[in-house]
Amino acid sequence: MKTILFADGTVLVQRENNLGKPQNSVNREMTKVMNWLKFCKHTLSLNISKTKYMLISNKHADTESFAYANGNRIERSLI
Repeated sequence: MKTILFADGTVLVQRENNLGKPQNSVNREMTKVMNWLKFCKHTLSLNISKTKYMLISNKHADTESFAYANGNRIERSLI
């Protein structure tokens, strides 16, 4: 996973060759992020309402994929 940091935000980029179930990869990486945030002991947090994920591909991607962080569904951005 590649991390791009901004002054007020972060972008996580994950390359996945299997588009059959992209939510598996997204959910696995979000679990890692949430565990890392717990380690930070309240110095950083994730605002789920501002968190989005996007699939970019030249192939057909599963339009019914979902991602979660701490049991909260993450909105998929289509643009």
